[in-house]
Amino acid sequence: MTTVDTSTTKQQQIIKKVYQAFFSPSQYEVKAADREVLDWGNNYRLPFDGGELAVTTWGSSGPSVLLMHGWGGARAQMTGFVDPLLFAGYRVVAYDQPAHGESDGKMTNLLEIAPTMELIAKQEGKFDAIIAHSFGTLITSHALVNLNFPPPSKLVYFGAFNRLMDALPRFQMIAQVSDEIMDGIRATINENFGMNVLNAIVNETLTPQIDIPALMFHDTADNVTPVEDSRAIAKAWNHVNFIETDGLGHRGALQSKEIHEQVIKFLKS
Repeated sequence: MTTVDTSTTKQQQIIKKVYQAFFSPSQYEVKAADREVLDWGNNYRLPFDGGELAVTTWGSSGPSVLLMHGWGGARAQMTGFVDPLLFAGYRVVAYDQPAHGESDGKMTNLLEIAPTMELIAKQEGKFDAIIAHSFGTLITSHALVNLNFPPPSKLVYFGAFNRLMDALPRFQMIAQVSDEIMDGIRATINENFGMNVLNAIVNETLTPQIDIPALMFHDTADNVTPVEDSRAIAKAWNHVNFIETDGLGHRGALQSKEIHEQVIKFLKS
């Protein structure tokens, strides 16, 4: 008679559940003002390997700017840039990454998201600039260095995320998961993606390979992605102007008129 170690089976089930949670972004709550901006844009759906991406464009002429949201975000949270960019003569493109917002999927990861940037570029043409937030900055850096994404003329990064796998201890703290379970998560990640493949994705390693003028903002009171992430990236990146803000938190700069003005001035320079 074969006996089953129920404690091991239960632990495997927990590891699987936590693993799925780690790669499942939370859903961004779209505000009424964001929805209004999305509704007057040109909305369509673009096929990708996991279904369809929700895409919005604004404007019909001028250089194009791509807005890249972060993990657990959506194109809706980037809509504060739309009016300033349109008034400055730009055309604007934003999309919900896989498993985010109105795009298809429940679980996703950087290696799935980054190629969707190429799909957007094939559909919308070369971008003059990319404005990216948090995890979106790491996706952008990875796409520029490791994929065939056509480089823009300018980059603007907000609350930049540095080391991809720093997401694990941050997730562990929020989810209150034991070290033993996290060891199981790391083993599963290495098994599914390859040993240390995700560990090697680091913004401060990627950005020195990006020969594009860049502007970075990070708030000292950011309680989601610590300002030390951007400090490390800026130290390694020769082509960046790094500005630390105070009191805007993780997403406040995306809605700041003063910040919008600085971004437009940089893009026009």
